Amino acid sequence: MFSSSIRFPISIPLHFRMKTLFISALLSIAVAQKVQFLRGRAILFRSRTGDLPGEVVGVVDFYQENAGVRLNGSINGLTAGLHGFHVHDKGDLSNGCLAAGGHYNPFNKNHGAQNATIRHHGDLGNIETPNSGPTNIQCRDSYLTLNGPMSIVGRALVVHEKADDLGLGGTEASRTTGDAGARWACGIIGITLEKRKL
Repeated sequence: MFSSSIRFPISIPLHFRMKTLFISALLSIAVAQKVQFLRGRAILFRSRTGDLPGEVVGVVDFYQENAGVRLNGSINGLTAGLHGFHVHDKGDLSNGCLAAGGHYNPFNKNHGAQNATIRHHGDLGNIETPNSGPTNIQCRDSYLTLNGPMSIVGRALVVHEKADDLGLGGTEASRTTGDAGARWACGIIGITLEKRKL
């Protein structure tokens, strides 16, 4: 979750560089533990093949609750029907959102439905787009958190072109991605409200 911007001359021994990065990471964690994240937001951009994303197509807000996170938002431009909806591992929107990596899956489990016992942390099932108007998003997820070592802050929220089969398709693609097709839009989950701990 934490990264360092420290750059070292090649002449500095590797063990010293690693020790310095380790200390830097510990300091980052100590600072982060004094802050509680209460709200987050992902601004969703339309993906473009082999490129950075294009125009803004939606906004999703994240609200930290006692047992998970509540999501509320809307997306414009999706075709009517179901679309896979996931938190992906990396906050990198380049290369048509492919650089965001796979679903956020810290325990290396198979893909599944949001309410399944076996699922990725980032598995949020499907969102449904009506025949006309925006796609409204209102859901809660007990696996997600904005805080601690499993935080989704800095990761990517991705909307897929097709429906997620919830891991029931019997194929390798189903077990890993829900066979939800191309990445239609993506956005990095950032923080909009935080509270300092005493």
